[in-house]
Amino acid sequence: MNKQPHSKEFDFRNIKCVVFDFGFTLSSDLYFNISPPGYPQWQEIIQQRIFSRGDLVNEWMKGGVAVADIAKILSAEIDLSVSEITKCLRMGCENLRFNEAVLEFALTVKERGIRTAIVTVNMDVFTEVVVPSHNLDTKFDVIVNSYDYQELDKEILWPKAFEKLGNGIEYGNSLLLDDKHHYVVKFRDRGGYAYEYQNDEAFIDWLDGVDIE
Repeated sequence: MNKQPHSKEFDFRNIKCVVFDFGFTLSSDLYFNISPPGYPQWQEIIQQRIFSRGDLVNEWMKGGVAVADIAKILSAEIDLSVSEITKCLRMGCENLRFNEAVLEFALTVKERGIRTAIVTVNMDVFTEVVVPSHNLDTKFDVIVNSYDYQELDKEILWPKAFEKLGNGIEYGNSLLLDDKHHYVVKFRDRGGYAYEYQNDEAFIDWLDGVDIE
């Protein structure tokens, strides 16, 4: 059995909240998965022009630029208007696939009275397109996105989620699911439990040994 969350003795009966990362935890699908007509290499263009620039991506996730600004950058590469590119970028976030074991777990624990939150370092399209398109605001109690708070540090964003949840929820009675090792370590260092997500198969194996009743 995978015992990752055991930074101290782990008993799911003590868990009042599960905090989920989004990218590569709840969903491993890539954004912007609809290509404009005539541009089958769309993902390659986006990777080269946008995601190869860490400073730009961080600025986007911190609220300094928006999807329309990204479309303006891309318009130098392709023969489409900024508004057409913006529309395409947004449409490419409407039909993401989810890691089914993680999503099912989220829905199950919420049904059993455990609060759920998404805390993500993400862009405006997450709040404006991903959340409503996939009904995440009805599936999770609280959603905290870095873009909306102009803050990239999850050690600041996690407490914002706790504050919105209320009812005495804090690190000591919360479980984090995140694919990033450094976030798992930080959450545990603050007294929480954390599981480092790798894939659904390993997660299901861990769940087989956990009593969430």
